[in-house]
Order: sequence, then C-alpha cells, then structure tokens
Amino acid sequence: MIVGVIDEVTKQYAMGWDQAIPQRICIGLAGLVVFMLAGRVVLKRECSILTGILWLLSGCILMTFSAIPQKVIEFVISTEYLTRIRVIMGLISLLVLYITFESIRRTHLQEKYALLWVATALVILISVLFPDAVALFRAVTGMEYATAIAAVSFTFLVMVAFHFSISLSAMQSKQSKISQNVAILEARLRKLEEQFA
Repeated sequence: MIVGVIDEVTKQYAMGWDQAIPQRICIGLAGLVVFMLAGRVVLKRECSILTGILWLLSGCILMTFSAIPQKVIEFVISTEYLTRIRVIMGLISLLVLYITFESIRRTHLQEKYALLWVATALVILISVLFPDAVALFRAVTGMEYATAIAAVSFTFLVMVAFHFSISLSAMQSKQSKISQNVAILEARLRKLEEQFA
C-alpha cells in the first residue's frame, strides 16, 4: 500500500520534470560547484587522482541529471522496478571493481585487503546478471529480490569491516611492541652515552 503511494508520488513528480526548473537549476549548480572544486583540488594535487576522479564524476552526474530530458525519465519510469534495481546494483559493482583494481594497480591497496572488495563486487554482479542465483537465498529467507541483494551486500561489507578491524588490531599490537623496543633502545643509548661522556 505505502509503496504504491510512493510510486504514484514519484511518477507525479517525475512527469513534471520539465516544469521543475528551480530544482534542476539547483542540482546543476551543485554539480558545477562540485566539479569545479574537485578540478581545483586535482590540479593542485591536494588529493589522490582516484579521489579526484570520483568527485569529478559526481559533479558530472549531478550536472547530467539536471539536464535529463522528460522522455528519458518517462522511459526509466516505464521500465520494470527490478530491472532498475539490477542496473543500479550492476553499475555500483562495476564501479567497486574498477576502483579496487585501480587502487591495486597504483599500489594504494594490497591484494590481501582487496580480496574481499573484489569478492563483494563479483557476488553482487553475478546476482545482477543471473537473478535466479538469488532464488535459493530468497526462498530460504522469504526476502524480496532487492532486499536479498542488500542483505548479501551488507554481509560482505560486514566481513570487510571485520577483516579491517582484525588488521588494525594486529597493526596496533605491532606498533606497541615497536614503541617498547624503541624505548628500551633509547634507554640503552643514553646509558652508553653516559658511560663514554
């Protein structure tokens, strides 16, 4: 019932996209500001290339969204709900794969950390390309397709967060041991300096 009401409100708003001039101008200006700031930051090399590209892409998406013609919006609305979700999830998984491989290539991300990101993106991509692969999971849990995809994504993201928590704990433990060893070496160095002074 509520989804039907939301769908009707969305359709009503989307059908008036040609007349939504103030909203389109605000979205376009926001995109232009994001694009210009990201370009400035990239040119001054104040951030990594990958981060800059993502911000530039965000600005371009906002500007493009503000210029979308009414016919495109009507076409998107006329497509099936699950098809729209599959396209969005597929694009997100491809973006995650691209960013992960680009980060590995530029040696910003080690392979052992990238493994879970790649696995997450591939599982989402497989479930998007083959929606029947999610049927068993849906049958066992009783979830809808979109909810099942979100649950799979969430599970993998929790695994990524847990993996990073373990790695962070190990690094803090090593850092503590290194700090103790440095303190011991400094004490020995001071003692040697006092003996030869």
